[in-house]
Amino acid sequence: MGGADHVDDSPAGKALRVVTDDPARATEMAEAALAAARASDDPAEETLALRALGLAALEQHNAEQALRHLRQACRVAEAARLPVRAAEARMSLALALAEAGQPQQALREIDAASPALHGLPRARLQMQRALILDRLGHFDEAMAGYTDALAVFRRGQDRLWQSRALTNRGVLHTYRGSLRQAEADLRAAEQGHAELGQELALAQVRHNLGFVLSRAGDIPGALRWYDLADQYFARTTRPAVALMDRGELLLGARLLPEARAAAEAALDAARASRMGLYEAQARLMLAEVALAEVDLPTATKQAQAAYRLFSRQNRPAWAALSRYVKLRASSPDEPAHLRQARSVARALSASSWPIPALDARLYAARVALDRALRTGQRAKAAAVAGELSAIRAASRGGPAQLRARAWHAEALRRIATGDTAGARRALNAGMALLDRYQAALGATELRVMAGAYALELASTGLRLAVHGGQARAILRWSERWRAAALRLPPARPPDEAGLAADLTELRRTADEATRPGAASGITLLRRQRAIEERIRARSWQASGTESGTASGISPDQVAVELGDQTLVELIDVDGTLHTVVVHRGRFHTRAIGALATITAELQALRFALRRILTRLGTDDSQAAAATAAKYAVQQLDAILFGSIRSWLGDGGLVLVPVGALHAMPWALLPTCAGRPVTVVPSMSEWLTASARRQPTPSTTTGSPHQRHPVLVAGPGLAFAEAEVQRLAGTLAPAEVLLGPAATAEAALQALDGAPLAHLAAHGTFRSDNPMFSHVRLADGPLTVYDLERLARAPGTVVLSACDVGLSAVHPGEELMGLSAALLQLGTATVMASVLPALDSAAQELMVEMHRRLATGATPGRALAGAQAEFGGGLDAGTATAASFVCFGAG
Repeated sequence: MGGADHVDDSPAGKALRVVTDDPARATEMAEAALAAARASDDPAEETLALRALGLAALEQHNAEQALRHLRQACRVAEAARLPVRAAEARMSLALALAEAGQPQQALREIDAASPALHGLPRARLQMQRALILDRLGHFDEAMAGYTDALAVFRRGQDRLWQSRALTNRGVLHTYRGSLRQAEADLRAAEQGHAELGQELALAQVRHNLGFVLSRAGDIPGALRWYDLADQYFARTTRPAVALMDRGELLLGARLLPEARAAAEAALDAARASRMGLYEAQARLMLAEVALAEVDLPTATKQAQAAYRLFSRQNRPAWAALSRYVKLRASSPDEPAHLRQARSVARALSASSWPIPALDARLYAARVALDRALRTGQRAKAAAVAGELSAIRAASRGGPAQLRARAWHAEALRRIATGDTAGARRALNAGMALLDRYQAALGATELRVMAGAYALELASTGLRLAVHGGQARAILRWSERWRAAALRLPPARPPDEAGLAADLTELRRTADEATRPGAASGITLLRRQRAIEERIRARSWQASGTESGTASGISPDQVAVELGDQTLVELIDVDGTLHTVVVHRGRFHTRAIGALATITAELQALRFALRRILTRLGTDDSQAAAATAAKYAVQQLDAILFGSIRSWLGDGGLVLVPVGALHAMPWALLPTCAGRPVTVVPSMSEWLTASARRQPTPSTTTGSPHQRHPVLVAGPGLAFAEAEVQRLAGTLAPAEVLLGPAATAEAALQALDGAPLAHLAAHGTFRSDNPMFSHVRLADGPLTVYDLERLARAPGTVVLSACDVGLSAVHPGEELMGLSAALLQLGTATVMASVLPALDSAAQELMVEMHRRLATGATPGRALAGAQAEFGGGLDAGTATAASFVCFGAG
């Protein structure tokens, strides 16, 4: 950056020295100095004061005001024939022009200033030139400029400018992938700024240390540095570049709503401050987030806008990145797509940015290979294999995401040469590497989102397996990437006490909103959102075990463990739903239809059932809803089970759905009616949950459901306390929490290690943030974050509430929600609803189900038997019964 140099102790000189430490105070000092200089007709002092005002405005992210002050400083110095003062003002003006997105004009100001400066001032000018060249993408020249200037600063013992040069060079090392050198430079800069008391500069360096860890794939570590820096930024103004770096990290972790919010905030900040440099980058990041969200119109629009700005600023590397995003938002079947992909890959390869360049090269190679294989052009496929070999060699080092790309390139190379066995080995190696990366993340939310890195590897493996038509291979690959996060125990955040305090405050705020005379809804909502953000930030800083996850399952083990049950695993391969069925040791596979057709029918069914359950509308509209629901049920049953019914046997079903089908009320489908049906995110999770359910030598005799169950009734439900009291009679002795005693902390203590828990409470599934899905207790919500604090999971959990069986589904069939959290904690079986529930019908269902559990029935059989008592019609009672699903072991 281009702040103060060594100046005299005049009032303006003192203001200039304070700029990077306290820009607001520097502004006050400089305004007073400017008034005094003009009153005494002192152009040298006036120039210094104007420079201080301009640089302080730049630190406060106001490029327009900075340019005005700095141009005036140049005019005053030139009019007074003060060549050194004019050159120093030009140096500061160059920085402001670069930040405003005018780098060529900035270089002209540097060239105009150069003849008048010598020694340390000339070295500062040289570093300023290097910074502008850095932003233009001339990285070799920039690196040499930083290093040469740094040597002069060291000889001259200019510690402030040493720290600035180290900061700039460290950031450039990061972009070039030299992360060790980057951290070394930034650590030295951090020490220098700390010793000099430069609070703003210290925050910027700490943010940059987070940027280094972000590029290394260390999400918790990066967030810790970002949060440390943000303690300063939050008191002043969050700069656009800090918002963009945080957004990039969130995008990498697939926290897409948060990444979009960060990108939009960065764009707003850049436009408000007229920082054209950062406006272009913010638009590019917004395009990348939109692409990840499959919002292709927004991705195309923002990428094109970013490309125009980067081209105007003469920043070819950034312009190439914008072209790459726009390209990926278009169809690979367009005639010019491959030519454009190769052009972008060449442009990025010339940029000295290794990861984007390799991404683009891999993308172009995949497009070329797909075309060659579709058209049977083996010679072209062989040519692509050579390019993939080069990509593999270039990707071997660096963070996990880069090494995973190398394995993907190797797998594609093997496919190009017809070596499918070698391709499978390469894909497995890449998946194993990503397993270890995912395990090293502590927060459930980050682990779940990190599953998206495996999507392309797994999709390639699945396509290979489907092409071979082998059910066992398809099952192995489907399981290889499904719900890996659920196989990892939750990690504790570094500040558990702070997390507990935040959760208590969240409950207090939510409870306050329900009381008469509460603060306005908007005020409480803002407070709630702020608390939720603190909770999430704490959880993201947890570190994992780095021990990896299981590499897969044995199909033969699955067949043995199923016994007389039947596995039906559903798999999405490029929009077509495939199924693998395992029954009595036999494996079958079949493509059963377009996934879009099935999800459309499920949406129609859920809409009709909600009309029935909420009893909205006239009798005629209710009858129409029932007719629509019956039609959707028949269609779904025919599509999902019609072609495979002969493989299913007549025993229980273990269903592994895909995507939106996790929200299916399965008991309504004729094929499932009356059968024990268990729904799991993966077969691996079913095996694990089933093992938890088995009695151990230390277990006391008798059914585990007869030993001190926990029964909790939340507020606001007319039937909750009556339901719990009826169950208490059936399940005595039991620990019962009613009324004011049914608090979150009391419930957590009771749930810890309980064999059976039943919670009759209002439930909410938070689609905007599934980790805050909850049941409402006497003092407020009991969330997923609360449940992750349990030392021992309850054995079986019944959630007698609306919608709390729902989960958000992310790439890799990773789930987030209450039921998924309990399974991850170690609960064997969760029974919960995926729709609203009629309270009176839910009570009767629960009483009958627990009566069957108490006689020794498995949860799946107990639920199926209780549901059968409601008959085969389709009204609010039968819809309520069918909305409950058995998740886990069954």
